[in-house]
Amino acid sequence: MVHWKDTFPVDIAGESRYSRREFARFLALVSTGFTLGIGYLWARRKPLEGAPSGEGGAAVAVCKASELLPGKSRLFTFRDDQDKCILVRTWRGDLKAYRQVCTHLGCAVRWDGARLECPCHLGFFEVEQGFPVQGPPTRPLGGIVLEIRGDGMVWAVGDMTKPNVPRPIAAAGAGDGRGEEVLA
Repeated sequence: MVHWKDTFPVDIAGESRYSRREFARFLALVSTGFTLGIGYLWARRKPLEGAPSGEGGAAVAVCKASELLPGKSRLFTFRDDQDKCILVRTWRGDLKAYRQVCTHLGCAVRWDGARLECPCHLGFFEVEQGFPVQGPPTRPLGGIVLEIRGDGMVWAVGDMTKPNVPRPIAAAGAGDGRGEEVLA
C-alpha cells in the first residue's frame, strides 16, 4: 500500500510564505479599500435620470416657442452641463423634450425630422412619448416636463416619470379633457 506522503510530497519549509495573520491583514486592507471607494462614489453620486432633483430643481429657459418651427429641434442642457436634452416641435406643432441619451448604450439621440434617432445602432424612438420603435433600445427616453409662460418662452421645469406602457396618442389638437394645453 502506498502512503499518501509518497504520492503528495509537501515541502513544509517552502509552503509557508505567508502566515494566516498576514493573509487576514491583506484581506482587511483590501476590504477597507473597497469600502472607502464605494463610500466616495456614494458621496459623489448624481441624481439618477427621472429622480426628483433635490438641490438644483430650478426651471431652465430653453427658447421662445415661436422660434422653433414645426419639424425642427433645439438642444439644451437641463440640470448641469452634462445633462444634454433635446426639444422638438412635431409637425403637428406639439413641443416635446427628452434627454438626449439613448437607453441602449448612451449614445446621443438626434432628431431626423420624423422621429428621434440613435445613430450608433440605428435605434429609433417615436416623438410622442419617447418609446423605441426600431433597433436595440427597449426602454423609453427620459422625458422633460415643459411649460410655456406668458412671454411665450418655453421652460424645462422637471422630469417626467417614464411610462411603462404606451398610452394611446390623442388626435391632433386634443387637450387633456379639461380644456388646457398639455405639453407632456
